[in-house]
Amino acid sequence: MGSVFFSVIIPTYNQCDLLRKAVNSVLTQTYENFEIIVVDNYSDDNTKEVVESFENKKIIYKKIHNEGVIGKSRNLGIKMSKGKWVAFLDSDDCWYIERLQKIFNFLSNNDKYEVICTDELIIDKSLGKKKIWKYGPFTENFYNNLLQQKSSISTSASVVRKDFLLKQNINFNENKNFITAEDYDFFMNLAFKKAKFKFIGEVMGEHLFHNKSQSSNYIWHKQSVISVVKHHVFEVQDFEKDKEKLWKNLSFNFEFMDLIHFYKYDKKYIKSFAILIKVFFRFPFKTFYFIYHRLLKKLN
Repeated sequence: MGSVFFSVIIPTYNQCDLLRKAVNSVLTQTYENFEIIVVDNYSDDNTKEVVESFENKKIIYKKIHNEGVIGKSRNLGIKMSKGKWVAFLDSDDCWYIERLQKIFNFLSNNDKYEVICTDELIIDKSLGKKKIWKYGPFTENFYNNLLQQKSSISTSASVVRKDFLLKQNINFNENKNFITAEDYDFFMNLAFKKAKFKFIGEVMGEHLFHNKSQSSNYIWHKQSVISVVKHHVFEVQDFEKDKEKLWKNLSFNFEFMDLIHFYKYDKKYIKSFAILIKVFFRFPFKTFYFIYHRLLKKLN
């Protein structure tokens, strides 16, 4: 077979039933040159038994006390990986059978990218809804677009060139203030180092939102996103002279995070409307743009 092409890193904790589906979705891929690294945060369910039940030499099973920081598990997986490309898959997500083959075929004819991201089918159990999320787009100043949350990307839908990570010394930040948003910071760092992203507009997997997922805790997740953005505004990026002004402008996005959450999940329509009125008076032009180009799309 030669050298490994894809290293699939699956961090997990007490999700043995979902993990079985995730691992199986990799093992049944039509493309076969991969390894699977399951990094288990010392689960106390049947995670180990589930992994061992596959009896497959492609699976590497490693335990780690990550102290609730999933970035530690992913970083260990990257360190252990032997593949040319690192693929991420959360244990509650899964891939379609031809995903790796299609990405491999694309990379065989296009060697100028550092990150490949495909679309996903989002299954939201709390709302009982399914919808397709299309990620991207890639732009000339992609880092700035990510900072302003004008573009999006998903960990379970992405593969990253490993030698770029090593050359640029990029990994997942293990700061506990970044928990649930450490992937956002990871892709921001890739963009800051001028990585080229390719967004393939085809659904090749499923992303599950459920009550046990870390990002389902809205207040926690929002604070993590704020911590990441603050870090990049005041410590990382260097193209904006007036950082305080930039931070004030970006605060608009957090207001709308509240609006969308209270409208979609908490069904607090009066509170949502009050937020809308408040941000309209603070940012009239931005609010108008957001409603017509982003909000209506997200709420459907």
